[in-house]
Amino acid sequence: MAEILIVDDEETLLATISLELGRAGHVCSTADRAAAAIARLESQEPELALVDIRLPDMDGLDMIRHIRDRGHDFPIIVMTAYGSVQSAVSAMKAGATDYLQKPVAMEELEVVISRVLHNRRLKERLDVFERERQRQGAERAIIGQSPAMRHVLDLAGKIASVPPDESGHLPTVLITGETGTGKDLIAHHLHDLSSAPNAPFVQINCTALPAQLVEAELFGYEKGAFTDAKTNKKGLFEVASEGTVFLDEIGDTPLSLQAKLLLVLEQRKFRHLGGTREREVRARTIAATNCDLTKFVAEGKFRKDLLFRFKSLSIELPPLRERGDDLFLLADFFIKRQAQRLHREPPILSDGTKRAMRRYPWPGNVRELDNVLQRAVLLQESGTIETADLNLSQAALDPQEVSMDDFRFPLGREDCTLASVERRLITQVIEYCNGNISEAARLLGLSRGALRHRMEKLALTV
Repeated sequence: MAEILIVDDEETLLATISLELGRAGHVCSTADRAAAAIARLESQEPELALVDIRLPDMDGLDMIRHIRDRGHDFPIIVMTAYGSVQSAVSAMKAGATDYLQKPVAMEELEVVISRVLHNRRLKERLDVFERERQRQGAERAIIGQSPAMRHVLDLAGKIASVPPDESGHLPTVLITGETGTGKDLIAHHLHDLSSAPNAPFVQINCTALPAQLVEAELFGYEKGAFTDAKTNKKGLFEVASEGTVFLDEIGDTPLSLQAKLLLVLEQRKFRHLGGTREREVRARTIAATNCDLTKFVAEGKFRKDLLFRFKSLSIELPPLRERGDDLFLLADFFIKRQAQRLHREPPILSDGTKRAMRRYPWPGNVRELDNVLQRAVLLQESGTIETADLNLSQAALDPQEVSMDDFRFPLGREDCTLASVERRLITQVIEYCNGNISEAARLLGLSRGALRHRMEKLALTV
């Protein structure tokens, strides 16, 4: 049901249409002049308008143009006794939504109104969906200017540009990194860079799927395949269609499923559980893990052939502690986003807070930073976020000081070389900085690249 404005200079027709539409549940308001209708729009906007094309004080098409020029976008149905193809075209060009010829048949009018309102509401839902898609896209923004992240984004761009093979399939991709580094963002980024960014992106948490239902969820099933299979159901590989299947935490999949998954990735075909017809896999597969899959292979927890299949193209995300000043770019983004949600002015980080944040190792990475700052913005009242507002581990903030006695050199010994002293100093500084390479480089008076070069030369790793 809708609020409808009816504009016509025939009083009998106004009364008749208002009565009939009122019986159908609509709320009608009327005007016999264009000026009266336009004035009414200043205080109340209808969901739909019926407008006669010939009015005493203004041509109906001019009225429609006036309404559209003022930014009103509700649907308008034109009514006229002088129907022609040319007048219909003119009405549509002026901004009308539909066209009816007088005398108006009430059954036809109700059908047209129903159709126009349905299309209007469908458009509104699509607009909401599009705004939500754009909002989620902003939420998935990849923020970072550090060399480590520039390398990741450059690699992602190169992978996205890899053409499909002769059968039209894209290669699989493996994304690795610690928990909270943003592996799902990179997966979305690869999808957005693909040739079908509007195709489905289906994310599957391999840890959350019950072992007994994994195969049915991934590949679908036929009616009667098991006790509760009342109907046929598509699997997630089918739902993804031409898009992307993202297997998050691939390291947690059971070995039995790994064998089936390998077969699907190699043959690009699968069958419904309980089915006989082979179906083609058209989606790209991206997997992610925070586990050491090579270690899992050695322990018999992961198939070596499946690992080889995924490792052909891989991206390793750096932990937050190795991303330098990306820490504060991300912090600024999270603070502003949370402040916007709370309808507040975004607070600032005090200098002491920034020093504490740089010292802290961020074991939960970007996800931990987001959660910490959400809490800080929610609870702070002064407009400035202090160190205490972050509620970080004091032990992590105050690592044990290194005594200068530790740097005494055992002169006269064969192992007292410049290389060994340099190795020891770099190792201790990195430990002191909890693995933060940028901070270690700052303390040593080096650029991050120069420290990385020395570490590679000395075969040192974080």
